[in-house]
Amino acid sequence: MSRQSAYNLRERAGAESFAASWDAAIEMGQARQFDLAMERAINGVTTVRVLRGGSVTVNGGPDMRILRSALQSEDERLGGGSLS
Repeated sequence: MSRQSAYNLRERAGAESFAASWDAAIEMGQARQFDLAMERAINGVTTVRVLRGGSVTVNGGPDMRILRSALQSEDERLGGGSLS
């Protein structure tokens, strides 16, 4: 099925169950994406940098930018939009 065929079917009369399944799949994907972002924000992200001289630095820890972005996206998805 092509992309356009899927969109056409979604809008077709009598294909309400397809449209509902589509919407459910989108919500599941958004929830999974939020969960992954929260996991990275809480458990942290490890960054390894190798410099020209061969020295290596390893940094890790919670990523507050990811946390803020995840919370803002979830707020907007739920219709709040109140985080700034």
